[in-house]
Amino acid sequence: MIKSLFSIFQESANSFEGQKEGEKVLLLLRQHLFNVSVRVGFFTVAGLVPVVAGSMFLSYISAYGWLDFFLFVSSIWYLGLWLAIFHVLTIYTLNIVIITDSRIIDSDQRGLFNQKISELHSHRIQDVSTHTNGFVETMLRFGDVTVQTAASEKHFVFHQIPRPDKVKDIIMQITASSHTGVKANLQTKQDGENHWDI
Repeated sequence: MIKSLFSIFQESANSFEGQKEGEKVLLLLRQHLFNVSVRVGFFTVAGLVPVVAGSMFLSYISAYGWLDFFLFVSSIWYLGLWLAIFHVLTIYTLNIVIITDSRIIDSDQRGLFNQKISELHSHRIQDVSTHTNGFVETMLRFGDVTVQTAASEKHFVFHQIPRPDKVKDIIMQITASSHTGVKANLQTKQDGENHWDI
């Protein structure tokens, strides 16, 4: 039952909108789960506020006949928390980086109705660097990946991506392949899917 509820968060490794014929998806990346877990955890703890306030001030609420008002305010509070959790999960799900054998697509969802999609072809990549900052990122192995393009173009930064070192290696292999014309020998997952398991 629970597995079927979370099935909406599973990505398709085989195709995406705008995929070119013969283009193979190698990686589909989202921010590390730690980031979304912290936010959802905060809202979950905030859900205890009406319970604690109600238990502490129950005698006052009952004495002054404010029970209906308290229940109304608590309902508004929980509705706000539910909407906040929905927003966090939606932004997490829609913010993706797709790395194919010929290009990188960065879909940056900045709000429910504000999306920016950027595309970078592998032959334009000049350098890839990673940055891991702090104890948590080091222990959980996530960080930022910066892809530097030609001088006249901007660089791409993918924030808080899992296994940035492995992502960097894959991008560099794709770039080398596009410059030399030799197909990169990229491994596939054991279960037959055509994207890397990072």
